[in-house]
Amino acid sequence: MSIPGAEAIRSILTVILMFAAAPAAWAQSYSASGQIGYLHEWEMTGTLTKTVTRPGADYSGTITLRHVGLCSINGVEQKQARLQLKSSPARLEGTLVMDDDQCRIVVSGSLGSGLLTCRSGQDVPINLLIGQAVTTEATDRVDRHP
Repeated sequence: MSIPGAEAIRSILTVILMFAAAPAAWAQSYSASGQIGYLHEWEMTGTLTKTVTRPGADYSGTITLRHVGLCSINGVEQKQARLQLKSSPARLEGTLVMDDDQCRIVVSGSLGSGLLTCRSGQDVPINLLIGQAVTTEATDRVDRHP
């Protein structure tokens, strides 16, 4: 004896389990930008991958830090860093990892303001905004042929 609608329920459960087993299927790329420092002397830009999680979302990716302050005597200093964040409705928390340091980030509020704490132990202001999803058009591909 079969239960009416059992096959439909099994189909729905199969789809739900497929998405639960493959969270990477929810990954999207987002732009990231901001400033670090009391006078916003470091500019941040990059692309982060967003993965939806049960309590919020995780963001990770490589960003470029560019010193844009007045004290750039030997030209513009630029660093690559790895950014990993966990978001909840009220805040972003995570780490900024550079070759010479690892910093903790706590950002809250709609303006993306917060603090960056590195090995020196001093809290430095940070403004961090995560923008809209970044899409890649077919014409943007590097491997295209004329």
